[in-house]
Amino acid sequence: METRNRKNIAGIRKKRAAQQQGMVSLSCLACIAFVICWGVHVAGTNSVDVKAEKLTGSDSAAVAEVKTPKDNSSSESDTSEVESIADSVLDSTVSRDDEDDLSDAVFIGDSRTVGLQNNCDRPKATFLCSVGMHIDTVMTDKNITLSNGNEGTVLDALGEKQYGRIYINLGTNELGWPYIDTFKDYYTQLVNSIKELQPNAVIYAESILPVTAERSYQGDSINNTNVTTFNQAIQEVAEQTGAVYLNCAEAVADVDGNLPAEASTDGIHLIGEYCDKWLEYIIDNT
Repeated sequence: METRNRKNIAGIRKKRAAQQQGMVSLSCLACIAFVICWGVHVAGTNSVDVKAEKLTGSDSAAVAEVKTPKDNSSSESDTSEVESIADSVLDSTVSRDDEDDLSDAVFIGDSRTVGLQNNCDRPKATFLCSVGMHIDTVMTDKNITLSNGNEGTVLDALGEKQYGRIYINLGTNELGWPYIDTFKDYYTQLVNSIKELQPNAVIYAESILPVTAERSYQGDSINNTNVTTFNQAIQEVAEQTGAVYLNCAEAVADVDGNLPAEASTDGIHLIGEYCDKWLEYIIDNT
């Protein structure tokens, strides 16, 4: 009897041990299944995030909110959205200065514009400029080489081709003129003559660029007080004729309104770096 009881007890213990082992095995299987499912989920999320990062580079923040696809169709849709956003981000990094070749632009001016021409990296831009050009003789002096090789006036050259934008930068050589109204009359005649030859072009009347403080204090007519006075006259002409006044001084002036000393070797004409600033301002504001 005692032997039978011992056998029964041993059988019960074996049965319990088997049950406990089975429960442990099921728990392990459940944990393994959970880990596998979670790994699949994380892998799917990372695949979209990695694709977005590759597309946008440093601008990955722009696509940080892309959701994990729930099925194949939504995955394709989300991928297209990522690529669209990435293209938009990349396109926005291309500045207008890089895109504008100035092929529809012509620049009229004196030696400062000659300097701009010499430093301009836009071979399609047209420059009708010369050293010593004055507002009172710009329409009569034959100092421009025409397409046929002959010398002609600025107006002769403007009659050869239609432009979209015309920039005028004159006035530095006239800073010593005692009668501002005379300057305005000549400037008005020039703008109106250009409008007749170029009816579809936008005419920009550029401000006279400032000179350095040292040059301004030399005591002659080339000083920033006169620059301010003549720029006011140019702005008035622009308003009266329908031209657009372009305050290019903003591109090169320091906080005091002077041309920085390092911007010029003679206090008037710009070095290449500041010609670039001038040109970038023109492109960005027109």
